[in-house]
Amino acid sequence: MAWSDKSHPHRLLLTKQFPLGLEMLLVFQPVMQAANRIWNSCVWHSRETFKQEDRWPTEAELKAKFKSFAAWKELHSQSAQAVVEEYFEAVSSYRKHRENGHHEMNPPGFKPKNHLRTVTWKRQGFDVEDNTLVLKLSRKKEPIKVALPEGWNVVTLPDGTGVRGIPVEVKVKAVVRRRKVENLVLHVTFDLGVMPVYRTGAVSAYDYNSATFARAASNGQLDLFVCRELLSLVQYRNKILAEFQEKISRCKEGSRRWKRLQAAKVHRLRRLDRRIRQMEHALTKLFAQLDEAEGVAFAVVGDLTSLRRSARTGMKGKKASQKINQMAYERLQSEQRYKNLMRGIETDPWTEKYTSTTCCTCGAYNPGWRKHRGLWVCGRCGLVLQADLNGAANLLKQYLFGTCTGRGLPSAFGEPRVWRWDGRHNRFVQVSSRAA
Repeated sequence: MAWSDKSHPHRLLLTKQFPLGLEMLLVFQPVMQAANRIWNSCVWHSRETFKQEDRWPTEAELKAKFKSFAAWKELHSQSAQAVVEEYFEAVSSYRKHRENGHHEMNPPGFKPKNHLRTVTWKRQGFDVEDNTLVLKLSRKKEPIKVALPEGWNVVTLPDGTGVRGIPVEVKVKAVVRRRKVENLVLHVTFDLGVMPVYRTGAVSAYDYNSATFARAASNGQLDLFVCRELLSLVQYRNKILAEFQEKISRCKEGSRRWKRLQAAKVHRLRRLDRRIRQMEHALTKLFAQLDEAEGVAFAVVGDLTSLRRSARTGMKGKKASQKINQMAYERLQSEQRYKNLMRGIETDPWTEKYTSTTCCTCGAYNPGWRKHRGLWVCGRCGLVLQADLNGAANLLKQYLFGTCTGRGLPSAFGEPRVWRWDGRHNRFVQVSSRAA
């Protein structure tokens, strides 16, 4: 996992995982259970405060309240503070959902007594000694030392160069399946510094949709990515979730059958989520590879804020609103951003205003010329094109000239390439337009 830091758009942070093995469970179990006790204390105190004073305590109040607790003194101070920060973030998210009208949402609740909670060590909470990671605890306790393999802090970029990263955050997570701890995983976040980006070169624009993604480049290349398999996986996940929720609603909460159904639901949804994330990573990786091969310096991604807002206000149909809201557009943009950054390509969000109702060839504006969701037929110049490709080309004009209406293309586009998911090789492959 990697991302671009908000403080600097070209600073790259990357997280690597290292399995620790079950032999380290006895070492980390007391620490993870102490973090769980802090979480449960935050839940109890917040609920009592809400009952008596009709308000939720602030983050500073929670930290001051539990600073003298025994569980707090078992962890490093920043690790204990991280638990409170995670809880306060969960409460803030719950309150935001309630304010937006989602009254079915519940506040964060208690965790089981033996729950192994993820423990976070911030930059001042650990040291690095050669290939050994020293995780600090409270002042009176010996730190935990974890031996890591040679070159654990070296990250290989797509061009083959190795970059030595600086660890900035460490997390220890427990992998639990069917109520059994299978492994402990160490997540180390590295700061790779500010990545150099190209300042001159071609420009590519991407139009995101639920079933198709379109790409238009300033060198005249058009690409259409058919992602119906990705959409079908998301819809199948919704179907599985609905079936489990229907069965769970008929059971008594806390019963044996209720617990078995909850465990089976989590198991099925995790498997589907892994398949969805694999397809998303393959798609965004292909985006970055195409930009790198064609010498693209700027990749433009449509800003879908207004699209989400129109779907929430009922301007679109029920099916269209469901497709729009269930696709992880923000996650796809984040993945594409850091993969482009690793290749020296800058990613810019840009407005999609009038891009779907304007002809990319002649610049004429008419919403009625979009015959249906996948076809654009211009009434002035006679252009017949897939609607998402027309929107990507208009987004490219919008970025280059500031507007897409009343202006023609800077250069003629060639025959579009079509890409589709290949389940045998788990990647997107180029196919003919007839096969798409």
